[in-house]
Amino acid sequence: MRRLLALLATLVLAQCASASGDAGSQNPPAAASAPTGYVVIGVAESAANMQPEYLMLWRKVDPVTGGFAPLNGPTSFEAHTNANGSLRVRGVPGEFEHFQLEPGVYALDSVFAILHDQRVNYFAQGVVTGPERPSFEVQAGDSLYLGSWELNLDEAAATARLWRLEADDARALINASNGPHTALTLRQTETISVPCTPHRI
Repeated sequence: MRRLLALLATLVLAQCASASGDAGSQNPPAAASAPTGYVVIGVAESAANMQPEYLMLWRKVDPVTGGFAPLNGPTSFEAHTNANGSLRVRGVPGEFEHFQLEPGVYALDSVFAILHDQRVNYFAQGVVTGPERPSFEVQAGDSLYLGSWELNLDEAAATARLWRLEADDARALINASNGPHTALTLRQTETISVPCTPHRI
């Protein structure tokens, strides 16, 4: 297993480096009057693979080219497990982070797992095969909840799947936060096609 991960780390590919119902997170910014949208997402390790740290990279889709926009400030976000400042809620598995984003369509670019072995870190990348990938749209003033995602390590590849999207979880997040929001809109991801040609770094 470690050999596979070490080999994968040396051959890691950078993906596309070119450029509903109502139900927050800790001290979230007010989105209602801002030209950005507000998104909350939960991440949790699979019970079978809780040792690695996981990361999900979401990126904005360029409406002109149909490909990913360059990595740039509010056009991308990374949801981490074991993140400093993430919100944990009693009775709701996982941890939750919030992000302010430019309006537009966002899609999942990559998933990563990082295994710490003494002084060596092993990286496993989950390349999203084919152009189809989960996505969502956020508009200015939106306050969206994307649900809880389960992150796992399958052989040498990191994986992610939507675990649950429930109004009760969104209400628990609001009650546990110090933010100004009184509601989060549940947003189910949809599958879209984003052209992508990974290249070696």
